[in-house]
Amino acid sequence: MQPSSINPPIGYGTYRQKGVLCADNVKRAIDCGYRVIDTATLYENMDAVGKGIQGYERGALYIISKVWPNLHTREGIQRDLEQTLDQLQSDYLDAYLLHWPDSKARITPIIETMKEAIKAGRLRHFGVSNVNVNHLKRLLEFDIPITWVQNEIHPNYINKELVAFCKAHEIGLQAWRPLAHGEIIEDKELLQIGKRYGKTPAQVALRWAVQLGVIPLPGSKTAERIKENFTIFDFALSAEEMALITNRAEQGIPYRLSDPDRYGFTDEFDFSYEECWPHL
Repeated sequence: MQPSSINPPIGYGTYRQKGVLCADNVKRAIDCGYRVIDTATLYENMDAVGKGIQGYERGALYIISKVWPNLHTREGIQRDLEQTLDQLQSDYLDAYLLHWPDSKARITPIIETMKEAIKAGRLRHFGVSNVNVNHLKRLLEFDIPITWVQNEIHPNYINKELVAFCKAHEIGLQAWRPLAHGEIIEDKELLQIGKRYGKTPAQVALRWAVQLGVIPLPGSKTAERIKENFTIFDFALSAEEMALITNRAEQGIPYRLSDPDRYGFTDEFDFSYEECWPHL
């Protein structure tokens, strides 16, 4: 399965899910038709995801994980990747992303370690999350394909410049928080659009992302919502509806991670090219 041919183009997110609930919901998602499963070291649910994917053909699934900034060193990434694979009970990851960029980290050892993992067959695709265009310009100087960018994308926010850059450089886009953490469930504009198709605002939001060429990663915790979120391939939004949602999203404000005491770093959305990974 290549990124450009992932079908269906929607994934299941496992943030804030652990244990039996997480494992059962991963199974429910796969049985519904999802083939992309997203997790991360931060989520502390890798063992549950591993149990959830057991019994299914591994080659038919696309498993994504993300490594937290405190492990953005050669040794940290090597250790995290091996622990991830062990808990997932898998020989490889389909995609491995830097969860947030960290300007204090040395970028050269990070890239070298990722390339070594790809060569060893432990990793298929490399990507980054929560970045701006300047991070991508910096990474393009290295001899490693950037397969994915996972950023916040939903009807209340989209980074127009980032989307255009990724499309120009054939970098795939994934959307975390595609339903704005539930903010759009009662959205009047999306409700009105949804009534035309017999769909909910959540289904409209996910369909909008898919038609943009983005893979949304909703993470509902109930069987009903997991199925509902997947039922978005029997209708299509008009060009006018797409433009309406996109124009409003471009005016939105992103979630900001600005608590260094809690996380040890802050987001870098405002960083210039020179500020992105200055330490080789």
